[in-house]
Amino acid sequence: MNYLAESTWENYDSAHQADLRIAKLLAFLPSDVETILDAGCGNGIITNKLIAKYQVTGLDISPAALKYLQCPVVQASVTEIPFPAKSFDAVICNEVLEHLDNAALQKAVQELKRVAAKYIIISVPHQEQLEKLYYRCANCGFTEHVYGHLQSFSEDTLVSYLAPEFYLKNRDVFGPLNRDFKPLLLKIRQRWLKQWSNPGSGAKCSRCQQEKFEIKKTILSKGINSLNVLLERKRPYWFMGLFIKKAAEL
Repeated sequence: MNYLAESTWENYDSAHQADLRIAKLLAFLPSDVETILDAGCGNGIITNKLIAKYQVTGLDISPAALKYLQCPVVQASVTEIPFPAKSFDAVICNEVLEHLDNAALQKAVQELKRVAAKYIIISVPHQEQLEKLYYRCANCGFTEHVYGHLQSFSEDTLVSYLAPEFYLKNRDVFGPLNRDFKPLLLKIRQRWLKQWSNPGSGAKCSRCQQEKFEIKKTILSKGINSLNVLLERKRPYWFMGLFIKKAAEL
């Protein structure tokens, strides 16, 4: 996905799945919160729902996304947040950290902790099986996640990133049900049967910019998919955690 492109944000979240995260976020926000930074706000699909009750600032690297915001905005990266320490009662970061490489992730977490005076609320895919959503270019053989995800998080890994300054006060695993793939079946489907994930209409390979992908469907690949349905149970897709700064504890 190209997060700088206008087309990315024109019909973002057409399935209205963000409504689940909005409801959960509102339930998680402590009663003493007045100011919020939405770090990596995208087109404000969540941010704009908060402005009636809170003083909200949206931060994102994409000017195309920020055009949809109805509150003060700043164009910047979550790895370099241009605000002083403890600028906001709460910092929220929804579906952002999974897009960062290891070095950027470390910087981003430190920045979230620096500008949050009391709370951080983070939402990420829960224990995502990244390989399941890899596409493969039919021209150059390049593979990557269709949504650009680079990280997979568990509750324990998030806790370790936020420690020792913040501790986990509240958490939930929720959202649309998602089914992982048995690793051996996934390997057979992708490597042998050439059925990888479809990156969508108009997508181009990040390496060679071609639009041809290995998404072949056969009777055998359908059989593998059906077998996996029998072997793997569905589970909720998102994790959300409320982290409290230890110094802010009453």
